[in-house]
Amino acid sequence: MNIVIIPAFFQTKSRKTLGSFFLEQARALQQKGHKVTILYCDTYSIKYVKDWFAYSEEKSEIIEGIQIYRNRCFCPLKHGIEGHREAFANGIQKLYDQYMKGNKPDIIHAHCCVWAGYAAMKLSEQIGIPYVVTEHATLFQLHRDEISEKNDKVIRKIFQKAARVICVSGAFAKLIESYRPDIDVVGNVVNCDAFVPRADSEKHRGIRFLTVCYMEEEAQLYKKGIDILIQAWTEVVKKYTDVKLAIGGGGSAKTKVEQWVEEHGISKYVEFTGALDRKQVIQEMQSCDCFVLPSRYETFGVVYIEAMACGKPVIAVANGGPDDFVKPFNGFLIEPDVKELVQAFYEMIGHLTRGNYYQEEKISNYIKSKFSYEAIAEQLEAIYNSIKSA
Repeated sequence: MNIVIIPAFFQTKSRKTLGSFFLEQARALQQKGHKVTILYCDTYSIKYVKDWFAYSEEKSEIIEGIQIYRNRCFCPLKHGIEGHREAFANGIQKLYDQYMKGNKPDIIHAHCCVWAGYAAMKLSEQIGIPYVVTEHATLFQLHRDEISEKNDKVIRKIFQKAARVICVSGAFAKLIESYRPDIDVVGNVVNCDAFVPRADSEKHRGIRFLTVCYMEEEAQLYKKGIDILIQAWTEVVKKYTDVKLAIGGGGSAKTKVEQWVEEHGISKYVEFTGALDRKQVIQEMQSCDCFVLPSRYETFGVVYIEAMACGKPVIAVANGGPDDFVKPFNGFLIEPDVKELVQAFYEMIGHLTRGNYYQEEKISNYIKSKFSYEAIAEQLEAIYNSIKSA
């Protein structure tokens, strides 16, 4: 089957792991014998005009065996969802006209309806090919009440005209069922050949916790619960001294987190790794004892399943996304609360200190059975085949 994937955001040279799960899904489908092409358009407004002039991405490249075609669009006069949506759709149309003529796909698969779903709908109308939308956006968790009536109508049209709509978690599917009641649930994918337990990983003294997130702006810190994490860690190190919290990720708001750490007087117990590429993320996950990220909002939470694929237990918030896969044998689900996180740290440290409570192989195999290339590709194939046979 010839499949075109349109992601709403994608990795760049400065953010090499952004939207990595789109690429992973493409690889999963490719390994099942499908031809997969990714079309992506970077959109810029006047606010980011400096980034426009610094643009240096390749227009055509092959990443991990997947053909990527990308371009950029500038929308200086229109702002917000409408302006970017139109610019993105026009950019995708240009990419298709330039690179895909004579190579008509069987399925268009868009990730996130607001931009990519709109582009897929417009392209579908032109070339007569069905499209699928997988929704990931926390827009429907955080800002549902702020969606204008005009944009709400467009979103509804995108979902209703799609051949199928997919959500990455059951809880998230309930948030958008008013747009489309017949929703499939297919989780994100993890490369279980790369994210694996490592018995010979780097040894360290004491217990090492790891968190990884983008720190591009302070709003992102709130969304990911980094403020909760620092406050809780301050309490933890009053009781335990043979512990370390590694914070992975870069961005302009990283200095704010460093400031918090300094103000709380816990620099001795915190390590900033800086921005991490894919290989470094794997190494950090393999060498930690537990992954923790108290996100207030997650539609899924790829970093959790990546850590668990490495055999590591996790501490996550019961916010809808991780609820589908975090169980007592592989970690803790808590509320986004400092006291609850402190207690989870205490219990996790107790389990890790006693040893053998968490079984790396069991945790890793559980993730492999649900989110490996094979598992996710089979679910997507079933959806695609049902569309083609309809």
